[in-house]
Amino acid sequence: MVLALGISATASAVDKGGTLSFVVASKIPSYDGHQETTFGMVHPIRPFYSLLIRVNPENPADPADFKCDLCEGDVPGGTDGGLKYTFNIRSGVTFHDGTPLTAADIKATFDKIIFPPEGVPSARKAFFKMVDSVEAPDASTLVFNLGFPSGAFIPAVATPFNFVYSKKDLDTHGYDWHRKNVNGTGPYVFVEDIPGQHVVGVKNANYHFEGKPYLDGFKAISAPKMAVRINAI
Repeated sequence: MVLALGISATASAVDKGGTLSFVVASKIPSYDGHQETTFGMVHPIRPFYSLLIRVNPENPADPADFKCDLCEGDVPGGTDGGLKYTFNIRSGVTFHDGTPLTAADIKATFDKIIFPPEGVPSARKAFFKMVDSVEAPDASTLVFNLGFPSGAFIPAVATPFNFVYSKKDLDTHGYDWHRKNVNGTGPYVFVEDIPGQHVVGVKNANYHFEGKPYLDGFKAISAPKMAVRINAI
């Protein structure tokens, strides 16, 4: 894997460029991270999206080490006796269609996950039983109000399926649009999905972490059957 990523195990600098091809041993049921639970979706689609917070990519072996993705500074602790979490939202982030990201987009995302309308599936709604409401008092501030303190809250926020969606997309196209469409703020931009063959992404030149991503692109090869996986190698 080190060689596949173009990273020298002994070098102090990271080699950049190239395209990573990897096999996904499952079909993609839909593109919507809020509805799905399978690695067959998250592995090829997650690179197109960002999260509010995530497991520290420099320390992935520690599932309790979290870093800001679309927030700035340190991951906040709870205030008001653990009942309030306030996130400062990163400035200068844009969706792949050019729309600027604000706290309203992240609020709309978590409202969809935590308080989905009747008939809208949400695979991780139960993870957020402690949350009473989500607020975006201004473009750069997001607040979660909890009904009771819970050590499970921050890990729930960092779940890799919590793709941040554009409020404009949700308002314009509805809650099912992301099942078949992609518009994120992630390190890679969606190019194509040929069902049963592959998903392709290219480097996002406007990604909000300077100098990243390292790769020029990726190809996720669909190979749910062992024979196909062997031929893809």
